[in-house]
Amino acid sequence: MSEFQAPAVLDMNELDIRKATTPELIIVNQRAYEATTSIGLRPTQEDRFILIPKFFVDEMAFCGVFDGTVGPDASEFVAQNICSHLCETEEVKEMIALHNSSNGNITNEVAAGKIRIAMRSAFLNADAALIRMCADKELHYASSTGVSAFLWKNLLTVAHVGDSKACIAKVKDNEVQPEWLTVDHKPHMPHELQRIERNGGSLAWLHGNKPYIRGGDFFRRQANGEHPKQLNYSRAFGGKDLKMFGLSSEPDINHFEITPEDKLVLIASDGLW
Repeated sequence: MSEFQAPAVLDMNELDIRKATTPELIIVNQRAYEATTSIGLRPTQEDRFILIPKFFVDEMAFCGVFDGTVGPDASEFVAQNICSHLCETEEVKEMIALHNSSNGNITNEVAAGKIRIAMRSAFLNADAALIRMCADKELHYASSTGVSAFLWKNLLTVAHVGDSKACIAKVKDNEVQPEWLTVDHKPHMPHELQRIERNGGSLAWLHGNKPYIRGGDFFRRQANGEHPKQLNYSRAFGGKDLKMFGLSSEPDINHFEITPEDKLVLIASDGLW
């Protein structure tokens, strides 16, 4: 076997996967990780998260937050399955093989390319699997936003769909300065609306003049006594019966180099913001 040959399968049993509030900070490679969830004033909790402080090697970590709509089915499914889709990518396997080899130097540029492909594949494959599950269970509109962060040494990669957000806190001149790392996907944004209308969907302003994606079959289904749903974001996991009308699972993916002035990275659903 070549020292650079990627493993055929990654064993997820090696991972310490957290899906509940962490009672204390988790320290790995001089970095601290924690996670918490709160239902607030809502009757049900539809948010889910996953935190993996050590993603097979000390220099890698992964986390994600998923906010369900029309119940928790979609967010629960994605939280349970996205890690396996990430582990199935050849790019993640290659990075781990390179790390474990005697010549395991990998530049941020090379790592960014591999992580981008892996994160995109994980999002799209998790969505495809969710759509199949929703079809089997007749969950026509179950959907979820998603924001995930993959850390490789000092390279942070953030992927997201919908309106869950990522933020970084920098300390400059003894002042904390937050910066957004994501931009929400909303149906009224020109490039989003163009895709929606091209696929036969439309924009509706509802609930305090908020933008929603509406399916091209909305009024027909209403007339048939059904209860078609509309979503306040234009990209998501799931949303089976809105996918053909322009709802997309294509994530925006961006890379950031962590510097000494960067003190905190926070990802959360819109319930926090």
